[in-house]
Amino acid sequence: MTTQRILFGEFKPDLPDNEGSPTANLDMAYNVYSSSTGYAPFPTTSTASDDMPNGEDVNALFLAKDQAEILIMSGTDSEIYRANNILRTGTSGATITPVGKAGGYTSPQVNWIFKQFGRAVLATNGTDKIQRYVIGDSKPFEDIAQAPVCKTMAIVRDFVMAGFCDEDYNKVQWSDLNNETIWDSSDSNQADFQILPSGGAVKAITGGEYGLILQEKAVTRASYIGTPLIWQFDLISDNTGCISGSSAIGHNGSSYWLSESGFMACDGSQVIPIGEGKINDWFFNEFDRTQIDNISVTIDPLKSLIIWDFPTAKDTRGLIMYNFNTQRWTVGGSNAQVVASLATQGRTLDSLDTPYPILDDMPVSLDSPLFVGGQFALCGASGGHIVAFNLIPNDCALTTNDLEFGMFSVSTLAQPIIENGSANFQIASRQNMSASIDFMPISVTSSENRADLRSGGRYHRVRTIPTGAWTNAVGFDLTVTPQGQR
Repeated sequence: MTTQRILFGEFKPDLPDNEGSPTANLDMAYNVYSSSTGYAPFPTTSTASDDMPNGEDVNALFLAKDQAEILIMSGTDSEIYRANNILRTGTSGATITPVGKAGGYTSPQVNWIFKQFGRAVLATNGTDKIQRYVIGDSKPFEDIAQAPVCKTMAIVRDFVMAGFCDEDYNKVQWSDLNNETIWDSSDSNQADFQILPSGGAVKAITGGEYGLILQEKAVTRASYIGTPLIWQFDLISDNTGCISGSSAIGHNGSSYWLSESGFMACDGSQVIPIGEGKINDWFFNEFDRTQIDNISVTIDPLKSLIIWDFPTAKDTRGLIMYNFNTQRWTVGGSNAQVVASLATQGRTLDSLDTPYPILDDMPVSLDSPLFVGGQFALCGASGGHIVAFNLIPNDCALTTNDLEFGMFSVSTLAQPIIENGSANFQIASRQNMSASIDFMPISVTSSENRADLRSGGRYHRVRTIPTGAWTNAVGFDLTVTPQGQR
């Protein structure tokens, strides 16, 4: 009888069940995220707002800030709404204000894309000219007269850069320097456009000090060089592109997106296949390609995560998460069709009397960061209302690949290594690789931190189900007794 310490390794569902040598890789990491020392629980949602007044689903959320003023922009197919606080349950929509242009919107080509440029909030839906709203102004969104109709845009240095402009699929156009209202080129400004000669349709642009233009079959870097050319366009890749503009996001000088080959990253000089040999096959088996533009992506800077919310082939929503520090993946379930990085507006106890006359009816606890002004809040939209990812999940699981301890062995005991919590276990054992994987009933861990198992075979697969208010899952100790065979 020996005790084997199994530390949770990397989630690599694309690899075979058995790699021919001992490995700690995981077959599943569900509703958790990779931390520096193991895996932590990824929160589930609570309702944080009423439905939008027009009854439509939210297709985009955006945080706009100007000094102490914090606004949430919420887009539906026919309207844009402004809210001064994401906690609005019980207020009957009183703080949700329509701010879309007069007459509303029809037949959007893409889900709303919002960007902030100084005090201006810009928005595009692929059908109307770029919309403009000024924080602190009482006027609603309105067309920028000179701006194009575009399917993507980004803030690159001191310019607004748009792609797929005025039905020209390979056209990139930019505003004047520090002026989002000037788009007509002249000798007195730096506004202009560029037709990209190859690479197909422009799917997305990510911004920052340089622009990264993602096309169907190419990746191009736009670098500012000043007058007279304004921008220099350098092809980074001519065999890797982007299949979903809504999957693209930039963070700290790097961009992340979904290509035909899987998930990619680019630091401005080279394209890196971050999902290859790890998660790409799993994702494409789960993904509903008929809804390829209904992916939503955001950054959780506190957890160092890129989070994609995607439609599954089972008509549900899923999450796939990449920790850009540990370079590890995890997955999860979701009831939200949109994810977004928002911030909170402070609330006093007195201000909660009207919306929450009964404290027990509040959707979140009083010590929630949602009540602290200016704090990051990972949020999303489920149907027509906003949700906050702030509740402890109850369906997390970490499942190993096949563990082998000789030709035949019996697993008899599991002991979780879980911080601030415990875990229950399931085990599936089989004698050969062609046998089915059938997990036994859940074995509950006792107060002595012991879960009794009795399962024999050559290959053992262990599912750890964390319980309680746990904070970090490191691994487990497994007691194994090697046995001979006739």
